[in-house]
Amino acid sequence: MDGQLLERLRTGDIEAFTELYNRYWEALYQSLLKRIANADDAKDLIQELFITIWIRKDQLPHTINWENYLYAALRYRVINYIQADEVRIRYANERLKQVELLQSQRADSTIAAGELENLIDQAIDHMPRRIQEVFRLSYTEGYSPQEIAKQLSLSLQTVKNYLTDAKAIVRRFLHDYPAVISLSLFSLADFHHFI
Repeated sequence: MDGQLLERLRTGDIEAFTELYNRYWEALYQSLLKRIANADDAKDLIQELFITIWIRKDQLPHTINWENYLYAALRYRVINYIQADEVRIRYANERLKQVELLQSQRADSTIAAGELENLIDQAIDHMPRRIQEVFRLSYTEGYSPQEIAKQLSLSLQTVKNYLTDAKAIVRRFLHDYPAVISLSLFSLADFHHFI
């Protein structure tokens, strides 16, 4: 019986293929559900198996025990499916770890940036009033030394001297907080022209 079905299938007999499919599909499906939990994936694996048989019908062995052949072929597909699934899970887990790490780093950086801002504000509070004014215009408002000199009616050299003094005060103040600075290296890039 298997031999007749094989010969008919080899000639491209679609009825032979349908008979083979109808004869084994349900048993293969039930067997596969015991190995993989996803019913849709189980159906897909069986469909792919039968499609491959139809495509390669002229390459099938000359004698065949369909039950043994189909279960063996399906077993290889299950192994590949499980291995691919494990790779997908490992990849997803790695991506999740990367996302969690990035979120953690961003949270740490945001906290550190806020702490750095507070420290700079505290340093500004320790500056003489006129130096504070010049530094705030430069640091907070982004004015150039020339614009500050014009706005405050000061010489350009005086503004530069005040900014140099302000930077020294900020540096001394931040020197006592290396942990915050190390967490805020990206933030320091924003402040590098001030400190």
